Amino acid sequence: MGYGDVSGTPTLAAMAKSGARTRKPRKEREVTQDTSAARAVQHRVGQRMRKLRKQRELSQEVMAARIGISQKYLSELERGQKSPSWDTLVDIAHKGFEIRLAALMFGVDEDIGGDAKELSDVLAGRSKEVRYDVLRAVELILRAAEAST
Repeated sequence: MGYGDVSGTPTLAAMAKSGARTRKPRKEREVTQDTSAARAVQHRVGQRMRKLRKQRELSQEVMAARIGISQKYLSELERGQKSPSWDTLVDIAHKGFEIRLAALMFGVDEDIGGDAKELSDVLAGRSKEVRYDVLRAVELILRAAEAST
């Protein structure tokens, strides 16, 4: 095959067509990113729940009874396999651990009070990963709150 022979080489249009078939549409990519971010937050909340439950030396059965859910569902939440509804999340914080939702979601000390006037004050000095997780969690909480009203 010489320089003048282009019969075996793909054209730009053909390459664009084939690329268009394999690349996901923008909206689908955004949904995939939202889903993976939501799963990361879901997993972190589950880890936090397990840590708090173990610190309080509570069994999954006792914790589930306090919240009003099954032990199996609590286990799935702790492993990050399920995502709780807004009401369940509030019940986990208030009934299960007797803490504020922010303390459950972000590990925020309940005594922040008047010192922090803005979210940036709370996040100052935190790692980029923690700041991103907090932002994604806030977005998910706001969406859940909007959906429940």
